[in-house]
Amino acid sequence: MSVTARYKGRREPMPVLQLPRSDAPPWRARALVFDDPLSHELLTRIEQVAPTDATVLITGETGTGKEIVARHVHERSGRARAPFVAVNCGALSPSLMESELFGHEKAAFTGALSAKPGWFEAANGGTLFLDEIGDLPLAAQVKLLRVLQEREVVRIGARRPIAIDVRLVAATNTNLAQAVREGRFREDLFYRLHVAHLTIAPLRDRPGDVLPLARHFLETYAARLGLRAPVLTDDAESKLLSHPWPGNIRELENALHRALLVARPGRVSAEDLNLLDAGPSRSPAAQPGPASSSPSPSPSPLPPPTGERGEERRSLESALLALFEREGPNLHGEIEETVFRVAYTFCENNQLRTARLLGVSRNIVRARLMQYGLLPASTRERPEAVAPGSEPTPFALRAPSSPVRVRVGYQAFGVLPLLKATSALEDAVAARGALVEWVTCATGMQVVDALAAGALDVGVVGEAPPIFAQAARAPVVYLAGEPPAPEEEAIVVHDDSPVRTLADLRGKTIAVTRGANVVYFVVRALEEAGLELRDLELRSLAPAEARGLFLSRRVDAWATWNPLLASVCRSAPTRVLRDARGLANNRAFYVGRRAFADKHPDLVEAFLGQVGSVGRWANESRGDAARALAPHVDLPADMLEASLARTPFDARPIDDEAVASQQHIADTFHRLSFITRRLRVGEAVWTPPWTERRSA
Repeated sequence: MSVTARYKGRREPMPVLQLPRSDAPPWRARALVFDDPLSHELLTRIEQVAPTDATVLITGETGTGKEIVARHVHERSGRARAPFVAVNCGALSPSLMESELFGHEKAAFTGALSAKPGWFEAANGGTLFLDEIGDLPLAAQVKLLRVLQEREVVRIGARRPIAIDVRLVAATNTNLAQAVREGRFREDLFYRLHVAHLTIAPLRDRPGDVLPLARHFLETYAARLGLRAPVLTDDAESKLLSHPWPGNIRELENALHRALLVARPGRVSAEDLNLLDAGPSRSPAAQPGPASSSPSPSPSPLPPPTGERGEERRSLESALLALFEREGPNLHGEIEETVFRVAYTFCENNQLRTARLLGVSRNIVRARLMQYGLLPASTRERPEAVAPGSEPTPFALRAPSSPVRVRVGYQAFGVLPLLKATSALEDAVAARGALVEWVTCATGMQVVDALAAGALDVGVVGEAPPIFAQAARAPVVYLAGEPPAPEEEAIVVHDDSPVRTLADLRGKTIAVTRGANVVYFVVRALEEAGLELRDLELRSLAPAEARGLFLSRRVDAWATWNPLLASVCRSAPTRVLRDARGLANNRAFYVGRRAFADKHPDLVEAFLGQVGSVGRWANESRGDAARALAPHVDLPADMLEASLARTPFDARPIDDEAVASQQHIADTFHRLSFITRRLRVGEAVWTPPWTERRSA
């Protein structure tokens, strides 16, 4: 009997194990389906392992449900009433990895405003789940091994160890044994983790779970949409059972969600699923053990277009969805490179035709082709970058042997995402033989950390990050600044909060972002109310984490800025306790790596010139700017337009007023021991070489 015939007609009640804990993730990660024989074997193994305190290593492909299994191990153990803490090692930057895992003391590094326990302490008495453990840097692996051996952690900046009682469950979709052989993973840590091993088979190898999972997802999404759960037609069931599911459960869930949105009421057909006819399935995820010498089968090429625009578009969307399910690194870069390579080949290696086909400038096409190795770097001399009224200078006469990269760090608001959307910067620097690389950063401190590490060249931050960078002697310089916007940041509370004034914050908890403008604003606001930092708890969190804790009422107040401020006020009934008017400027600064600015002042000038041009366009065409920015933030275009009306953009050189304002912040931070030495802010202001020549 075929697999399809075996499972197609089954209608037994779906065996779903629900995890009832309130700290569990969304419903998808609370459902465990064990209807296939392989899943029954896994469940038996879980029941054997869970009651012990043994370290567990879970392996399986991306999307197979490794965190689901980890949570079930926790629920079936004697630690079920204690915390379950899940940490994705791949999502932590190397600079923050040890602080997040092991904690830090106050002033242990720049921006450490208060002592903070790490995830091991947060999970004390319970279970710590480390996903993607193969991404841990070697330095963190050493500390993790010691924690597992000694059962104690030492916070960064501390000398005294803290005893912990934590069960570790780790997961990976990579071959750790191969990583050990390549020197990327410590052998002693590998054996410490490999005590109890759970292997999750890919979905294609357990077809008995496909239809129960599909019905579960349909019922859940239908309930969320207020619909009656549809039935799967026979051809839909056959399609589901024959598909190889390279993205596993996550791909199945997305396929059913998408089908529910387009299906006719009451039924989901194979056409609604819109699944590509895949070729040979991927090889199973590599498990710890001897590495296979046989190569993995290559994925089949996409089917050719049908000839109709709509069908071609649907095929492209399906191909992208399948690619997204695999969650590979640098997906945007991979997709962009494929587009340019195919277009260039289609146009018979003609740059101008390629530019016309893609609707971009020839300079962008040339820059991309050089980046992808399809075109040698130009050997012509670069045109001089000459400031108005000055004489040509020799610094721009030599062309590099390979194109210079201008790496720009940006956040999802302000001028830079608009600049990225227009591709104007790419055109401007391509004329100088350079390329642009955009890097998304969650906070301003990430920008200055990356600049200090040489991973970025320019970026935009608030008032506090460059001060912390200067205090740490990082080579970060001020390039330009925006006008003050004090009404754009505020301390907010829930509308029904008993906190009515700043003085009511005594004994309460305020969420702030490490190194953001709001840190200085909060200090000034507390001083205005006669409070000190010791009178309350200041929690330093990433913006997304702060938003989540505020909306779930796990912090009493949140100090934030637009558009995050407008977004949270839109999401829940909130009240502005105090904005920054009269207390802080809330100014944005464009900053750069000193060595890059000194070596490539023409590129800095091009960057600042385009920032100014896009800022002026945003001021004059707020509606268009808001519509361009809306996809990047959780706000409708009309609300963004209102926010832009209150924040005129005007990138200007750093003047004496800006330096004096920054100096006051630096002095305040030194007085509060946020930084350990006095600063002269003016020393960090970059001066273009032509300005120095004029002065001479």
